[in-house]
Order: sequence, then C-alpha cells, then structure tokens
Amino acid sequence: MSAVRGRSNLCLVSGLALLVVCGAVSAPACAEADLPGTTGLEVENPALLARQAELLAAMLRDPANLDIAFEYAALSARIGDLEAAVGTLERMLVFAPDQPRIRLELGALYFRLGSFDMARTHFEAVSQTPSVPEEVAARAATFLTEIDGQEAPATLSATLMTGVRYQTNANAGPGGRVVVLNGLPYLLDNTSSGKPDWNVFVAGNVHGAYDLGNQGDLLEADLLFYGGRYLDITRLNTELAELTVGPSFNLARFDIDDARLGVYGIIGGVRLNEGNYSGALGAGTRFAILPSSLSSVTGRVEFRRRWFRDTLTYPTISNRDGYQLLAQITHTRQVTENWAVRGKLLGDFEEASANFEQSWELGVALGATYSFASPIERLDLPWLLDADAGYIRREFAAPNPSVSLTESEYDNEFWLRGAVTVPLRFDVALALSAEFRRMQSNYQIKDFSNFSTALSVIKTF
Repeated sequence: MSAVRGRSNLCLVSGLALLVVCGAVSAPACAEADLPGTTGLEVENPALLARQAELLAAMLRDPANLDIAFEYAALSARIGDLEAAVGTLERMLVFAPDQPRIRLELGALYFRLGSFDMARTHFEAVSQTPSVPEEVAARAATFLTEIDGQEAPATLSATLMTGVRYQTNANAGPGGRVVVLNGLPYLLDNTSSGKPDWNVFVAGNVHGAYDLGNQGDLLEADLLFYGGRYLDITRLNTELAELTVGPSFNLARFDIDDARLGVYGIIGGVRLNEGNYSGALGAGTRFAILPSSLSSVTGRVEFRRRWFRDTLTYPTISNRDGYQLLAQITHTRQVTENWAVRGKLLGDFEEASANFEQSWELGVALGATYSFASPIERLDLPWLLDADAGYIRREFAAPNPSVSLTESEYDNEFWLRGAVTVPLRFDVALALSAEFRRMQSNYQIKDFSNFSTALSVIKTF
C-alpha cells in the first residue's frame, strides 16, 4: 500500500513547507511595523473624512496653531491623503523649523510616496538636530537604513523559520487498519494506517533583486527550501528546494500605478526518505497590484514538467510523471487599522503517465488577521492573530485498479488554521499555530483527519 499512500504523504509534507514559509513571510518580524505611517489606512471612513474637513476649516482660521495642523496632517495620512499631509507639514516647518518630530513625520510621508531623496533630506536633518529625543533619532536612523536598501542596485533579504511540530496523523493514513479494496477487506500493516508523530523542521525563503535601471524593472530570484525530520516515521524525512528566476516589470509605463508583472523560470526537487523523489522544470508569471491604499491583489500561473523516481518505499511513483498547471489569485484588504481580510481562489491540473494519477482540483480559502497591542510591557511591537479556512475539490481521471476497477477517486479536503505571532524584536518572532485538516474521499485508503500544532521561531535578514 505504500505506493497508494505516496501522493498523500508528499502533499502533506510539501503543504507544510509552503504553509511554514508563507506564514513566515507575512510575520510582523519582517514587516515595517515599527515605521511610522505604515499602519492600515481608513480612506473610506465617513467619520474620519468629516473630521478632516473640520480640521481643515479650523486650520484655515488659525494657521499658526501647530496642534490643529499636526492633527490634520496625521488624520490625512491615516485616510491616505498623503499630499494634504505633506503640504501641511511643510507649512508647519515655516513656523517651527527646528522641530525634529515634524521632520520625522514629513520624511516618513515622502518615504511612503517613494520620494527617497526628499525623505533622506528630512531624516538626516533629524539626526543632525541637537538634543533630538532618542526615540526620534532611532526611527530616523531606521528609515535611513531602509532607504539605503531601497536605493541599492542589488538587494538580498531572507526569512528563516525553525521549530517543532506534532501531528495526530503524520502519515495521512486512514483511521483503521481494515480497508476495502475492489470490494474485499484488507488488513493494512502498521506503517500504512494513521500514526501520530513529532518532527523538527527548518524552512525559509531567500529573495534577491537587481535594479535593471529601466523605470523600476527588476531581475528577481527566490529560493524556497524546507527540511523536516520525524521522530518515528522516518520515511517521511523530507528535503525540498525550488528556485525561481526572472525579470519583473513596473507597469507604470502603461499608466497602471502600483503594479508589477513578472515572468520566471522554475527548477525544483524533492528528496524523501533519504532518496531523490522528484524533480521539476517549468516557467511562470505573476502579478501584483495595489488597487487602493487599502487593498492588494496578487496572482500567479505556473507550468511544471515533473519527473518522479521509483524507490523501495514508493515503487510505482513514476506513474505520476507528467506536467502540472496551477493558478491562484489572492485579494487582501485592510478593513480597519487592526483588521485585514483575504480571500484566495486556486486551481490545479496534474497530467500523469497513468490515468488514475491524473487529476484536477479547485479550491477557495478565506482568512483574517487581527493586530493588537502587546499585552507584555517589554514587548513593544503589536502581536498578530491569524485565522484561515479552506476547501478543495479534487477529482481523478480514471479508477485506480489497486483500489477500484469501476470508480475513480474524488476528494473533498477541508482545513481550519489559527496562529498567533509574537514579535520579540523587529527581526525575530515566535509563532504558535494549530491546524485541523479533513480529507473526505470515496477511496477509504485516502480518507483521513489530522490535527497538528507547531511552535516556531522566525528570523528575518
């Protein structure tokens, strides 16, 4: 039965790798949570728009009142009216040219607008101001470091996660040892039915970019990797890596602001149970656009030609040789300063040399993130609470003769996931996650449930 279980086991482990890395990338440890002006905006809040109008009228009546002007600038920045905020702070400098806090906020606004030269001018002025408060100088220095990175022709960043995970059904096996194959009951061996286990893992993503000097076009490369070691079920020990390389283009040349389109090549491989399991070559395209200051839309379409290598553990896995075509689109929206929601649609088609391994799937996932002040006084950065739910429908092209001579496999896969991320400092965070996954299948050998929990440390570079 090991050949039958191969697909589920690999999907489970590979899914963990993608989940771990995606979770790491979105963690606050690698975000700009400590930079002013980078929190969620509320451009469509009628109460804030009304308050902005009131402050504008008050400011016109009393232009020398810095308290009113500063509140107006802060509120304008909050609702996304950056030009109004910049103009107000510039006028405030006429009345108070030596105020480092005004220059700090003005520099932050220019940074958000992408005017790095103007932003640098104000941040350097803050640093050179005598007796500047320590926290103001530190924030200005943080911005200057970020500008240096943004202006460098080549940049390199990375996210690394390591941790421990427990699963109630690590090998995605059926709940009982007796299954029906071709109408007859069979007794599975101990390695095929569902078993709990612990594993340690390390996962990460390394991103490199080189400015091509042509209207913001970049040459980008991403290396995704994962490695896991199990306490008991060592045949699930896994290493995988995938490299994507290609240019991405700034679409502003076509009057599409805040949008990028990339094309890239793909090379990847998986090792399972200390042996080469599969390899892939392919190509893809991805896009990202910010329709407003509150939302983002990302998507990708990828093609891979995959080869699988038969082993003693998975002696017929080469039946899956063929191509894969997948697509997904994700929309994320900042609802309030603390709440963000997201939705994802995905599709996948896997051609295979054996018809019973050929399949298609469609899925949807919904999620939300809540950011809240740290309940621990010594930890200044906000914590994140994530919740996600998803569903995938999967159907196969032909019956698997080892399971049924008449009925093709179809699956309904559901999952619920929650996580809390605790930043210890701007580049290090702890994450505690839990997930329940249910696979309902007409093939009893593929029907399983699994609960998992993981504790991990995230480091960004």
